[in-house]
Amino acid sequence: MRPITRPTTLAALSLAAVLTLSACSGGDDESTSPSFSAADATTDGGEATTEDEATEDVVEEEPTEDPTPTELAVDYDVAAVDFGAPGAVTGPGTPLTKGQPAWLNQTATYGEQELTGPTAVSVLDVRALEPSIFDQYSNAEDFAGYTPYAITFQQQWFYDVPAEYDPTTLDLFPIKEDGSDAEYLTGQFGFGAATNSCGLQLPEYNEETKTLVSCIIGLSKDLPVTTAKYNGETYTSIIASADNAYFNQPLSWG
Repeated sequence: MRPITRPTTLAALSLAAVLTLSACSGGDDESTSPSFSAADATTDGGEATTEDEATEDVVEEEPTEDPTPTELAVDYDVAAVDFGAPGAVTGPGTPLTKGQPAWLNQTATYGEQELTGPTAVSVLDVRALEPSIFDQYSNAEDFAGYTPYAITFQQQWFYDVPAEYDPTTLDLFPIKEDGSDAEYLTGQFGFGAATNSCGLQLPEYNEETKTLVSCIIGLSKDLPVTTAKYNGETYTSIIASADNAYFNQPLSWG
């Protein structure tokens, strides 16, 4: 067993809003408007008083269809990308570019059921944020000198997740431009709960395609954070799995 070494992670004690799939699951984006029928056709003209008197033709108005409501496009800070169809498993250490999916076989437990199926993940965007993002925390002084970086990534599941459960997400870890590990912002208690919205406008979870765009915040006092890595472990891992080839040869997106 190999111990996992990582930089000390600062915990934002007042950060209580942790992104979950149930919170970001969107409903049906299509809005349905009621269908209105045209008024009943009317007969134009007076009544016929004798059998010899001709009646005017009945004029029927053509029913008009209501226009389909226009759905406004959302200008997301980072939009989802099309991963396409599942490919072969991406081997450990494979170099990737931002937006390019890594194909993995994910094993996750849902209740008492363990499922294994294909999933894809990719870093989409990395950007520096204003340090004022720390002002919302009661321990903001702990972040003096740090620059926060929003690391936005996308995951898509290509297997059937039980209806009563949200898909299990993969954990990514921020990296500085020299390849060294960066610290990252967590929730209330140390490791874990690193995923949040980063203050960006991101697409909601797409239930039809099982696609989620989410974000973590990397922290650095010196070199900029430029990407994130997948090493096959989780934020709560203490010992790396012996059969985890990604730990020593992680995937990252340049």
